[in-house]
Amino acid sequence: MKIYPIHQNNNNITINDRYIQPSFKNMSAGYVERVLLNMGFSKNYAKSVMTDIIKTYNKPERGYHNIEHISNMLKSFEEFVSVLERRVLIKNADEFKFAILMHDYVNGETDDVEKSALKAGEFVHKISPDYNSHYIEKLILATDYSKKQSLDFEQQLMQDIDIEILGKPFEEYNKYSENIRNQYVDYPDKIYNPARIKILKHFIDKENIYNTEFYRNKYEIQARKNIEQEIVVLSK
Repeated sequence: MKIYPIHQNNNNITINDRYIQPSFKNMSAGYVERVLLNMGFSKNYAKSVMTDIIKTYNKPERGYHNIEHISNMLKSFEEFVSVLERRVLIKNADEFKFAILMHDYVNGETDDVEKSALKAGEFVHKISPDYNSHYIEKLILATDYSKKQSLDFEQQLMQDIDIEILGKPFEEYNKYSENIRNQYVDYPDKIYNPARIKILKHFIDKENIYNTEFYRNKYEIQARKNIEQEIVVLSK
């Protein structure tokens, strides 16, 4: 069996030439497999797609949009569903989780959100050509913040889960901003800083950074403080 490269800061392990699946920190590879099986993936196909997804997010160039980000989003979604008991508002929880798994599958390319949505559709259409992937794809497309969109509740929730990090304590936020910078290390400050400021101002200029009351109550105030502080640093 092929031994995949071991990169620093990921969870890949090889033992006696066997590839051991890395874990999503607290979310195991088995968790991902169960999501896929619940969607109708066959056992073998689920293992293949699971391996592909985990390898993709473990690439060393992934400074922030990596396996840890996906794990955090999945945990946040589980918390939202369990704490607020809003399962009735989620059309298909497993498809929502799959959208989380796939939303940054393609990263750093032109139209990467659209390409990630297309890749998600490609995966599920191999289950059946008639598989309706619209729900999954629209959740992924909601994470393209460069476009104005009319969002339904679940798309709003998808956005809030994706940007939860903005409202975390400053030390955690600062690590996130460092990881983002490392991901785009090839860009000099004169290019990166204005582009990053533009993205940050997109959020802070909104009446509410978070769409849902749940995330606003938890993170809105701290998110504004974090963003304002980063803009000050980048402006210097």
